Amino acid sequence: MKIRLLGSLFVICVLSCFGQMSPKPYAGPHKFGPYDLDKEIPMSAMFDLLKVAPIKMASPICFRSTDGTYMWIERMGMETAEVRKYVGRVFLSTFPNCMRNPVHETPEAVGKWKTKEGLGLGSTKEDVLRTYGKPSEDNLIKGDLYLSIIVGGFQGSFFTIKPKPDIGDEVFEYTEKDSLMTAAFGFRKGIIIWIGISDNE
Repeated sequence: MKIRLLGSLFVICVLSCFGQMSPKPYAGPHKFGPYDLDKEIPMSAMFDLLKVAPIKMASPICFRSTDGTYMWIERMGMETAEVRKYVGRVFLSTFPNCMRNPVHETPEAVGKWKTKEGLGLGSTKEDVLRTYGKPSEDNLIKGDLYLSIIVGGFQGSFFTIKPKPDIGDEVFEYTEKDSLMTAAFGFRKGIIIWIGISDNE
């Protein structure tokens, strides 16, 4: 009996000492292009970078780059006007991602934006695993899963755009319990075709 008790205590000690009983910390990218999860990026600064006049419409705000890539950005939170002055989320893809919202042209080559570690559109699944480790979630894209990345695609609870856009076949998500920091990499045949990074509610 004493041996079994000591064995159980040893297992508990190992799990707690090496952190296996605590939530996994956020392991994804903190920076993507000019957007940094550790800093407050004013919407005005993002508009300047994209070389567009200030846009007052509610988010998401959609863009098409002259390099052939697409992006939308969200304002931070919805509680106060002060908070909404900052960028809360950035989403970039190789395919059109806004179906019913106005799309603004930008000469900024957003398709070249990279994470601080050098990953971007066209990087591989192996690159992501090597850089950030095992994701919090590894999901196959089925049905309407992840189609919320297409702004204006849903009418109520139904996705009404036909044919449905090809948004890839797999997604890596990096999250942390009790944290708003998230990153998602969408793959098609092991190649990144979309990236979302957020510190928003």
